[in-house]
Amino acid sequence: MGTGTTAPKWDPQQYEQFSDERSRPFTDLLARVELPGAREIADLGCGTGSLTALLAQRWPAAHVVGVDNSPDMLGQAQARAMAGRLEFCLGDVRTWEPAAPLDVLVSNATLHWAPGHLGLIDRLAAFLQPGGMLALQVPGNFGEPTHRLLAELKSSDRWQAALGGEEIASPSSHDPGEYLEALLAAGLAAGAWETTYFQLLQGDDAVLEWMKGTALRPVLTALSEEEGDEFLREYGGLLRAAYPPRAHGTVLPYRRVFAVGRRAGAEKARGVIAGLDHVQLAMPPGEEDAARSFYCRVLGLVEVAKPPVLAARGGCWFEGYGAEVHLGVEQDFRPATKAHVGLSVLGLDDMAARILAAGHRVTWDDELAPRRRFYSDDPFGNRIELLAIA
Repeated sequence: MGTGTTAPKWDPQQYEQFSDERSRPFTDLLARVELPGAREIADLGCGTGSLTALLAQRWPAAHVVGVDNSPDMLGQAQARAMAGRLEFCLGDVRTWEPAAPLDVLVSNATLHWAPGHLGLIDRLAAFLQPGGMLALQVPGNFGEPTHRLLAELKSSDRWQAALGGEEIASPSSHDPGEYLEALLAAGLAAGAWETTYFQLLQGDDAVLEWMKGTALRPVLTALSEEEGDEFLREYGGLLRAAYPPRAHGTVLPYRRVFAVGRRAGAEKARGVIAGLDHVQLAMPPGEEDAARSFYCRVLGLVEVAKPPVLAARGGCWFEGYGAEVHLGVEQDFRPATKAHVGLSVLGLDDMAARILAAGHRVTWDDELAPRRRFYSDDPFGNRIELLAIA
């Protein structure tokens, strides 16, 4: 995780308690990184590595390294390592250097722990090769009750002596415009924005449990176990008053600041597969209506117009969410019974029932268990595999 004069002791289990909520800003940040040919990627402040693993999934041909200064966090991250693809190492965001120029450098919820971190951006940008991208995300909620009450309690007569020293890490961040200026000054084409998430937390003392995973780590590191329990009781009471539970849970406003920058120059073409464009199947001449009946009415895909130069040849094109199937006419048609199209399905049982009701076969297969799948055929005997979304 982050850096401070004295690094806080991190608790991987506590941090992961709200892993779904904490991952949302990361995935939103990643959506702005369009670099399909990336081969060298680094994640500064990787924590338990759960989000770093998403980088390896998105860029399966890349070498990804996660860097963190917490041995406890890295101990959990190492279980996600993949030889030659995903590795983790101990390092400090202020001093770490990559072994090779980077295509993508991500820093998610980390830079705010480094004092004066705006001054680090020029150094981080220098690690990028032409066309490479730097993407960062930091909290922007230091003016919220969670942090104001924490700062006031730390400076109270009871706790000032134990928690007022410079050795206690005090994270801070800046507004989007300042990160934008820093990226531009580093020579990158850049953009910045902010988002406030309204996290709906469940359980008793939900906001306290949230804070125990992040901003409270320096406090709990500095105090003895007995002192820590006392501090949590006092702070927890303040949080319950500031964030009362509602009928459906406790709402925590969660402002985040994002910025991305790209170094000038074209990304090098490396012959990397960036995605599946479509799947081509064959069909007999003159059977377009039968194709529409199955692929549109049964599977729920939508027919799209073929380019005029191809439309004269017959056949149909269909598309759905993230899937496109082309059927081309073949005069000497024979169905594909081994080669096949595999479609991810949300609501696999409903799809199976619909296919059976339309008079087509459904053959379940458990060889990929626990992932569920079955096979069917289109009206021409072409094999179709349907799988539950992983």
